[in-house]
Amino acid sequence: MSELHNIVNILNQRGNSLLVACQLVDFFAFLSLGGICSKSKLSQSGVTFSEYESDIHLKNNGFWDAHIFHLTDYGSWFYRKATHTPNPLGPVLIHIKPDILKQASSVNFTNLSVRNEQFDPKTHAMSFTPDRLNECYQYPDDTPFPELSMIKEALIDRDHIAGIAPEIVCQFDSQIIPFSHVSLVNVDHYIINNRQFQGWVDEIKVRAGYTFPLMRRYCPSSTAIHISSEIGKILLNGPATLDDICQSDDNRVAAWGKSLTNSQIFDIYAKHLRTDTLLPLNDGRISPEQIDHLTEIVQKKAAQLNKLSEKDAHLILTELAQSDPNIARRINALLSK
Repeated sequence: MSELHNIVNILNQRGNSLLVACQLVDFFAFLSLGGICSKSKLSQSGVTFSEYESDIHLKNNGFWDAHIFHLTDYGSWFYRKATHTPNPLGPVLIHIKPDILKQASSVNFTNLSVRNEQFDPKTHAMSFTPDRLNECYQYPDDTPFPELSMIKEALIDRDHIAGIAPEIVCQFDSQIIPFSHVSLVNVDHYIINNRQFQGWVDEIKVRAGYTFPLMRRYCPSSTAIHISSEIGKILLNGPATLDDICQSDDNRVAAWGKSLTNSQIFDIYAKHLRTDTLLPLNDGRISPEQIDHLTEIVQKKAAQLNKLSEKDAHLILTELAQSDPNIARRINALLSK
């Protein structure tokens, strides 16, 4: 446990948060459920959430009920230099205070994403130690900020969704991390219905009753802001491939598209940004008014669950355990206490 405290101290001293990127449908669900949720919790709650093809690997690798944190902002190169794609996991970047690690029942570290089909829990999931953490940094601990917090670029493959590493993989007794552990939320630069994406998300946050700071991400590249605006317009009009982007009449958009080396990562980014963020907001399926309604539904479901008898709850859990090995594992762990 002392090692974990040392890890938290290193992260705090270097100015690193634990990062979670998500689509708007996920963030909307988090607000209604009271915190950042595991995929397992989202699916159990019956809310809408983004479903990736790589989710099957999360299940197969035994991390469907885990929280996965990153130490680096995958989308930073796009907004700083107008290169690569924005984060394919979503335009909402949640910064979580490192102290949350002290509440985890297990903490693992990996340089190969648990979303990767080649991931093997027996060989790739390592214990998280201060030495392993320090090895991730580009510069020594006496370097001025912001270089002090920089992760080695060699550890990050920005052209593959399964290359967002290193990853810190945690299990918690509760699958919801309360927003009290959130220090900041950044959102990407898009415009929907003539309004900044930040304005929409901030109003939804306020209507949900939260006060954590939310702002557009730092973006020194005017080209990146322009590309974001144009990509948003294109995707609201319909699905788009990388070839479509490369053939754009907008020279800056076309040049950016031609600079990308992997069409698969763009396809994932564009597909989920469109279906799980832009369209729900543009069509009114997600709105400041809807957060009140969804919260009421979640509260009613929780009230109904509280009324379940112990016998009925056991029958439901037994049935779920037969189809989900993660639930079976958690039940066995509870019974062994």
